[in-house]
Amino acid sequence: MKNKVVALMILMGVATTANAQFGNLVGGLLGGAASASAGGGGDVGVMVEEFNRDANNINEAVTYSLIQIVAALGDKKQIAEVKAVNDSLAKTTDPKEKGSIQGTAIKEQSAVAGELLKSQEAKDKIAKMSPEMQKKVGQSIFAVGVASLQIPVAILRGKQIVSSIGSNPFNITKVLPVKDGLLIFSEVIPKLPSIVTTGYQLMRDVKIEPGNATKESKLVADKEPVFPE
Repeated sequence: MKNKVVALMILMGVATTANAQFGNLVGGLLGGAASASAGGGGDVGVMVEEFNRDANNINEAVTYSLIQIVAALGDKKQIAEVKAVNDSLAKTTDPKEKGSIQGTAIKEQSAVAGELLKSQEAKDKIAKMSPEMQKKVGQSIFAVGVASLQIPVAILRGKQIVSSIGSNPFNITKVLPVKDGLLIFSEVIPKLPSIVTTGYQLMRDVKIEPGNATKESKLVADKEPVFPE
């Protein structure tokens, strides 16, 4: 139990560092993300529920967006890999298993998507896509942009939840589920700004407007990605 408390205290530091990194990066890239404030007080159990709900929404939207970007721009091997992830998500009904698949996909495919968007062939590929695929890619980049701006809010909320165990150590069993969400966010934060800025520039280069992403924008997961035939 002591080790778990120490781990959670370390996470508070991780979340703080990640949030500072993200604020600097995205603030410059998307015109500035408005700072989020974590309110004081409240029932820990309810706060954990809200954090998990928001984290799940973000992770789901980012996962399917990355699947779509890689499916549209990747080579045969990369497309096969994200299709396997998509098939696994479609077959999985257990929330914990689904969350694990999403967490792995975000960590792995965010790097792949970022490299594909920066490749020399990306602009030409997007220009030659069908209108349906162009729309899907644009929506995916928009979703990643929205998620990018909502993650700092979730991190601040997670920090508040973790800090609550200081006044009541018995809350540790309620707080532990927040750990995984904070870890995923801290790992993916450095990779998102490049995806967003590169993706937006590419879409606009081919005269497609993805839309203005804000932290108040509705975040929707497109669970039906299109794969090349």
